[in-house]
Amino acid sequence: YLPELDLWLDPWEAKPRAFVSHAHADHFARHESALCSDVTAMLVRKRFHLPEGRIEAVSFHVPVVRDGFRLRLLPAGHISGSAMLHVTRIKDNASLLYTGDFKTRRGRTAESVIFLNADTLVMETTFGLPSYEFPNVMETEASILGFIHDAFADGETPVLFGYSLGKAQEALALVHEHGIPALLHPNVAAMTAACRETGVETLPEPVEFDGHAPPGHVIIAPPNAIRSKLLRGLKVKRTAMLTGWAMQPGSKFRYRVDEVFPLSDHADHPGLMECIKRVRPKRVLTVHGFAREFATELRAKGMDAWCAMGGDQLELSINQTAQRTASAGATRHIRAICSLADFGDLCRLVGETSSRVAKTEFLASYLKGLANDEDLRLAAVWLTGEALPRRAGRRSLHVGSATIRQALLSLPNVRE
Repeated sequence: YLPELDLWLDPWEAKPRAFVSHAHADHFARHESALCSDVTAMLVRKRFHLPEGRIEAVSFHVPVVRDGFRLRLLPAGHISGSAMLHVTRIKDNASLLYTGDFKTRRGRTAESVIFLNADTLVMETTFGLPSYEFPNVMETEASILGFIHDAFADGETPVLFGYSLGKAQEALALVHEHGIPALLHPNVAAMTAACRETGVETLPEPVEFDGHAPPGHVIIAPPNAIRSKLLRGLKVKRTAMLTGWAMQPGSKFRYRVDEVFPLSDHADHPGLMECIKRVRPKRVLTVHGFAREFATELRAKGMDAWCAMGGDQLELSINQTAQRTASAGATRHIRAICSLADFGDLCRLVGETSSRVAKTEFLASYLKGLANDEDLRLAAVWLTGEALPRRAGRRSLHVGSATIRQALLSLPNVRE
């Protein structure tokens, strides 16, 4: 929140005045007045039906003077229309850059990122650990194309999963460039049509998938469509998830797909470092993802860097070099000691392996370690996946992971 401007930055809840960096649902709310790029304004109207009178659309690089401040929107490279906000206080030239979600690698459907120097940098750190260094983009794209052609050769229909706005269009532009026809899930088709209306020229006319895929076609769908009725009709298919989290071990089993590819619309760790190098801030505030870990890393390099959500630990310089050397070979995970954490570990292990023998061994080891019959009864009930009885009148709430995450983060002292 910028109090001198009375302006919120990507708030989850509706506010009187807010800057909306891009048209993803986790960065949007129905604000009374939303400042955004002109492309994002078009996408927001299409996707969320926000009245035009509540949107203040501004073109990239065009300065807006307000209450003694100069505001400028810069391309963020995240998705089409995504913007960073650069703010300068006119009386003393103090400056701030808020990145929102961004990436430094060039994409096919998003404007290339542009940075400006700023005294204070507020940056997203989704992939803020050194282990998140994505492979070369050409290598990743070659792997995706190889996956598609291998599926064709085996008489299967390849299905690529990516967010309906952003990653899906990147995948579509890639296959279109290589002459591979694509069929789009209805949500992807709608967002592709909207992007074409904003002027994205690398996208073909969307062809909607109706449940039937002729040979030689690839299907592009959002992640929540993996088990949808629309895709269940495909008897022979080969699936792949496009996500930066593909860098995590076992991600293929967690997403329950045949393959994962590290194609992301966020900056990886080297991209975050590139941002700092190009902005040259005096102070850094980190948000989202591994915010505290990245701020700690920057402080170890001598920078004034803190997590915007608080909770940073005070570091002592005694034996700091030795500690860094000892921990360099492994990522440190902080794990709660409780029965729920044990159950969570069991679910993760079972989900990450495709071996039935291994699943049985994990279950047997966990169940043998339970303290009493009541814990055994509870575990057995929850492991069935039918813990809540099906009663008349009960209905599915369709609560997604973003809603659950938002609810958990609203609890006191909860960190990402």
